[in-house]
Amino acid sequence: MDINGKHIVVDLETLSTKSNAAIVSIGAVLIDNLEIVDTFYCNVDARHGKELGLDIDKDTVDWWANQPIEYQKVWQVDPLRMEHALTRFTTWYGKESLPIWGYGANFDVVILENAMKAAHHYIPWKFWDIYCLRTMMNVLDKRLPKANNHHALDDATAQANMLLEILKS
Repeated sequence: MDINGKHIVVDLETLSTKSNAAIVSIGAVLIDNLEIVDTFYCNVDARHGKELGLDIDKDTVDWWANQPIEYQKVWQVDPLRMEHALTRFTTWYGKESLPIWGYGANFDVVILENAMKAAHHYIPWKFWDIYCLRTMMNVLDKRLPKANNHHALDDATAQANMLLEILKS
C-alpha cells in the first residue's frame, strides 16, 4: 500500500447489523497524497435492498426510531434504487482497485460487497485492498471524536481525518 497514494474511506447507514444489511446511505471520502480530495454521498431506498434479499432487522429499525428525527430524515431524502446507488458509487470510485477502509472489519465494506453481489454488480476493489480503520485505531489507542451523528458522509469524513492523522504520523 502506498501511504501517499489514493485511499477510499466508506461509511454506511443500514437497517440491520448483519453482513447482508439493507443500506440506507453511502458516504465515502477519497484521499490522495494525504489530502481529502473528493467525497461521495447518496441515499438508498431500503425497500429495493429488501427486494434483493438484503436484511432489515426490527431491532435496528427500532433503534433508528429512537434517534433524533433529524438523523432519521437525512437518509430519507431522494433515495435511489440500490442498483442506481451502486452504479453511482462505483463510477465515483473508479475501475482501479484502491485501498478501501471501513470502520470495522466485518461491517461497511462487507455489507457493501454483499449488496453488490445481491444486485449482480461489479466490485471494483480486490480483496487485498480492504482495510479496517477500527483495528488500526485500537492498536494505536486512538478514538474518533464523539460527534457521530449517523450521517454516512459526516462519519466517513471523521474516519478519513483520523486515517490521515495516523498516516501522517
